[in-house]
Amino acid sequence: MKNSGSLRNNTKGFLEVADAVKAAIATGQLKPGQRLVEAQLCQLFGVKRGRVREALHKLEHDGFVRIISNVGAIVAEFSRSDVEYIYDLLSVVDGLAVRLATPFVTSEQWESLEALVERMKATDNLALFSQCNDDLHTRFCIYSENGRLISLEENLRLSIKAFGYRSFYARGQVEASNAEHRQILQAMKENKPLRAERIMRSHIGHAKNRLLKWIYRSP
Repeated sequence: MKNSGSLRNNTKGFLEVADAVKAAIATGQLKPGQRLVEAQLCQLFGVKRGRVREALHKLEHDGFVRIISNVGAIVAEFSRSDVEYIYDLLSVVDGLAVRLATPFVTSEQWESLEALVERMKATDNLALFSQCNDDLHTRFCIYSENGRLISLEENLRLSIKAFGYRSFYARGQVEASNAEHRQILQAMKENKPLRAERIMRSHIGHAKNRLLKWIYRSP
């Protein structure tokens, strides 16, 4: 990673360092399989090694890096098939979640969903947008009140968290996500669970296709 002025900030906390590394991975500045050297990151961000290590552990938890004994941290690698299979599974799981949840969403839950959608629409911070997106999809599953579904969705979403974040750098992804989330909510409000499920599955399928186009674009 180049010693970019836009990344250098000697007052950064470990979460800010982690977010900057996430952005570098998402934009391709850091490549899959590339080793992240602690000393270089310390110099780049102007922070102590302990703060860099905290950031790397956060990145490992979020699926952006792997920490290997006697090697250190490397940018996580996924094959194209990995991405396709996980997104395809996620479309089924989240689609089922909204179908199950639709007839039973309470007024308080509606307010929570609406607030997240509006927050996503209002922000231009991709880290915040990605976090809100994860929260929104998690809430859809929680409101289904299906414990096995919730657990499965959590595991799937964690395994692609790095790619989910990266997908929002793809052209049109943020705008499309906002519009499709609004369509899902509208179908749920109209108490049309099958329509909500179809839109959700289409939404995740479109996200997958935009992500793959972004990752495998020509240099």
